[in-house]
Amino acid sequence: MAEMVPLLFTLSSKKIVIIGGGKIAFRKAKAFVKSGAAITIISPQIIEDFKEFPSITHINKRFEKDDIKKAHIVIAATNDKKVNQFVKECTTDFQWFNDVSDQKNSDFHTPAVVRRGDLIVSVSTSGKSPILSKKLKSELESYFDDHYVEIVNTYADNRKKPGTE
Repeated sequence: MAEMVPLLFTLSSKKIVIIGGGKIAFRKAKAFVKSGAAITIISPQIIEDFKEFPSITHINKRFEKDDIKKAHIVIAATNDKKVNQFVKECTTDFQWFNDVSDQKNSDFHTPAVVRRGDLIVSVSTSGKSPILSKKLKSELESYFDDHYVEIVNTYADNRKKPGTE
């Protein structure tokens, strides 16, 4: 498998479709809520936790190919590997796809993230051990405390801009 490349994206006004309405689908949706993306859940049932985010649209139905036609990011988060594989088969080369049941079948992984203002530290095991990523995230949260918000801002204020002396 080719080496993964860590990137940060601006997702404002992008469309994210998540197929599935359980705990994993909720965790994936929650990771994108503050991004400004339009998030849609396709599932006949969803857990109560989704009520926490009224900005998330829920379409109460089983997945059909046209459900992802305009999506930029597609996440298959069902507990049925056949459904997840079908979702993958329905994507185009121009859509980013994540299969929560099979990381080898995914174009991207969502890392464990520590945020302190504009400081973003992410940890990934390339999908091999989410438990280890979570453990490392916890350790990094202790190290990078809220003081880092101020540190980043101070460095930003003192940064020399190209073309200035």
